[in-house]
Amino acid sequence: METSEVLASAQDRIVDEAVSELDQRHARAKPTSAESSRQHLQHLFELVVRCVREGDADPIIASSHELAADRFKAGFDIGEVQGEFNVLEEVLWREVADTLSGEQRIEALELLSAILSAGRDALARTYVTLAGASRSPDSKDREDSAAALELATAGGLLHTEIVGRVGVITLNDQRRRNSISAKLANGIVAALENLQADDIRAVVIRAAEGMSVWSSGRDITELPRGRRDPLAYNDPLEEMLRAVRIFPAPVVAMVHGSVWGGAFDLVLSCDLVVADETASFAITPANLGLPYNTTGLLHFLGRLPINLIKEMFFTAVPVDAQKAKEWLVVNHLVEAAELESFTLKLATKMAAKSPLAITVIKEQLRVLNDYQPIAAQVYERIQGLRRQAYDSSDYLEGLNAFAEKRQPVFRGT
Repeated sequence: METSEVLASAQDRIVDEAVSELDQRHARAKPTSAESSRQHLQHLFELVVRCVREGDADPIIASSHELAADRFKAGFDIGEVQGEFNVLEEVLWREVADTLSGEQRIEALELLSAILSAGRDALARTYVTLAGASRSPDSKDREDSAAALELATAGGLLHTEIVGRVGVITLNDQRRRNSISAKLANGIVAALENLQADDIRAVVIRAAEGMSVWSSGRDITELPRGRRDPLAYNDPLEEMLRAVRIFPAPVVAMVHGSVWGGAFDLVLSCDLVVADETASFAITPANLGLPYNTTGLLHFLGRLPINLIKEMFFTAVPVDAQKAKEWLVVNHLVEAAELESFTLKLATKMAAKSPLAITVIKEQLRVLNDYQPIAAQVYERIQGLRRQAYDSSDYLEGLNAFAEKRQPVFRGT
């Protein structure tokens, strides 16, 4: 049975599940009417089925451009719109995983990811283009531009500036210690899109001045509470990491303060790391009973020996700046007073080199590192083990203990 037929036969159930999931998320965010959500998800589902049937993402790309223009004009945050894509993809993945098997399952999952990613990318590009087009000396146009820029920069949780040919993305969620929420992750993706459109030759990602935590990692309150992969392909953190890794110019992490969990993956996804003596790095999924994904582990394998990766994952103990330098996590360890000037000087030096040569070299290194072959049965076994972990009581205990600010008691069940 063709994948498109499998999905079409389950249309009502898939849309119902997606609406229910979206309603739960809206309970923690800006509300949207259930009827409106259903119409949007129904239309998006029909587009996906059409793309699967035709083996072509063009229909969803064209529709996403139109959707972005309408929602941008109405003042919707890009994260809210992308949330519909994310929720539908999660439900579709579950349907395919439960219905299909073997190579057909893997091919279907890859196709769905490609289709919805193409739609999300078209959405982001249109938002960024509209934000840029709003720039004008006229006062009303300046107001429109400011509103558009706020949409592209996570509603003030981060901001961007350009220094010569270098773009600087500053994480500025002081209240939540730069916790990587969906809104912040989507903002970073939009900022990178904007900088690429401006032909920026290097990017620096940093925390706002005065913050003692560079980032506290993935926003734990947004993680699903079992029965769903907490680090699925379409998770906002995963999408942000891919955007950093595929950005066609060097991305430098400028680190002052502690880096936790998924934020460490972000640092490792940058091309270079410059830090001062206040920096420390910890990868903490074992504290939550969270099974890290294979893609994320590949990011670590590309930067660290396997015994050091095991120590960091198994203990969740932070590594200080000096040890991080010895382990080659950090390219340059400098005094705090020199951190900003040193990093900008390094980025400026790279920005002066041939952009075409750097782009192709970066892409070759990414492909060589990221694309490791794995047999279908091995992939399915790993996914089965991961599902056993995130469906376990230990995972719920980890989330509850974090929320209650206590030590978890893991029972291995």
